[in-house]
Amino acid sequence: MFDLGGVLIGLDVVRTVKELEALGIRMDGEAGQVEFMSLLMDLETGRMEARDFMNTLAGFSTKKFTSGQFEQAWGAIFTGFDLDTIHFIRKLKGRYPLLLLSNTNALHVPHFERLLKEQAGIPGMHHLFDKVYYSYVLGMRKPDREIYEHVIRDSGIDPAETLFIDDLKENTDAARELGFRVHQLKEGEKVEEVLTTYVMA
Repeated sequence: MFDLGGVLIGLDVVRTVKELEALGIRMDGEAGQVEFMSLLMDLETGRMEARDFMNTLAGFSTKKFTSGQFEQAWGAIFTGFDLDTIHFIRKLKGRYPLLLLSNTNALHVPHFERLLKEQAGIPGMHHLFDKVYYSYVLGMRKPDREIYEHVIRDSGIDPAETLFIDDLKENTDAARELGFRVHQLKEGEKVEEVLTTYVMA
């Protein structure tokens, strides 16, 4: 079971911040950051629609911009897939149950799906994984216990026989409490090397 951002695809938060600032969107200071994170939580759990999210952020802007400009800025966070990892995962398909579990939102999905097709020739995540779980669809997000419990029930996997790879400690800690084998991916580590270690163990 895999996380997406920081595991399969690179992220550049600074680039997105700069793109948003170019549209006049600034949420400076501690209060601004707290409000932004609250909005993001609502977006990633489906409590807020993508258009409402964009319109709310537009209220912090000093400029006018189109929905297309906002979507481009919001999607600038993705730097590209690790193709060695993607090709390795493709080789595992059919041999092991492959699951994707990501905290994400409706605005980001078209961006990484497009990159997956352009860079790896794969039409979508459902062609790479047996099951795909997105937080905004489920109405829950990592590291909340309920999202892992949902995945277990829906997929029928045995946590004790399932390796979960995520780059955030709070997410792997939560999964470990439910019996998953876990690996927190560190900067510079290659997913395929981690998988080879576990598969050969």
